[in-house]
Amino acid sequence: MDAVSEGRLAQVNPTLAQKIRQVADQMASSGVQLRIVQGLRTKAEQDALYAQGRTTPGKVVTNAKGGQSMHNYGLAVDMVPGIRGASPWQPNWNDKDPDYQKMIDLCEQQGLVAGARWVHIPDVDHFQLGGIPVTPTPAMLACLVAGGCTAVWQQFITQPPASDAPVTATARTTNPADKTTSSS
Repeated sequence: MDAVSEGRLAQVNPTLAQKIRQVADQMASSGVQLRIVQGLRTKAEQDALYAQGRTTPGKVVTNAKGGQSMHNYGLAVDMVPGIRGASPWQPNWNDKDPDYQKMIDLCEQQGLVAGARWVHIPDVDHFQLGGIPVTPTPAMLACLVAGGCTAVWQQFITQPPASDAPVTATARTTNPADKTTSSS
């Protein structure tokens, strides 16, 4: 994965990052590079996305207010494949493209929840850890407020892989301007 994606993966749950890297390796072996376009998102960023199409211009892209998205917990990423042969890298936003569908399938094989399968507002580039509630619970929000993402991961995620470096939820490299499609 490229440096932009690795920077974003460094801020999310290590188990999620590991699964995404495995998908990226499989896609790269077939000639498609993936990019993480969003990872950890602050409450303020989430609230701004929620306002879009409601109280600010634009299309409605999420039903999740701040604290209601797994992005706020470092448990979700938005990811897109690149267009084959494009240099420099160009995103492939066509979710009907076979490369996009392969990415979704590989993520599901890793046990990730694909937002592409959501009925009300499908979020085709969204992937989050499976085995936990699809939306954050009040207990998860309380844990986030009290101890940050790492506390949530310790309490609600089982068997995280060993990590060489501590993960902090306060350092951020995510650039919301990079996000050009729907978010949750």
